[in-house]
Amino acid sequence: MQVYVLEQEPPSPDDWPGEPTGVIIARADRSIRSISLPNDGFTGWVVAFSEPQLRRDGDGPYETAIIPAVLLVAAEPAEA
Repeated sequence: MQVYVLEQEPPSPDDWPGEPTGVIIARADRSIRSISLPNDGFTGWVVAFSEPQLRRDGDGPYETAIIPAVLLVAAEPAEA
């Protein structure tokens, strides 16, 4: 599924500025930490970006990343 990644509010050093686009390629594994927290709201998806992306703090570039579902919005499919 084609998606774009929303910027966090307020901005965070580890978010993805510019609302990059990509494709969901897998569901992310939940860690022990996230399983043990009650109703943590985290479901993550592995997103392959359309082009390598830098985090707001300059870390990267990343071709894929685990993104919380709350930050993903379905996008129109890219034309082939």
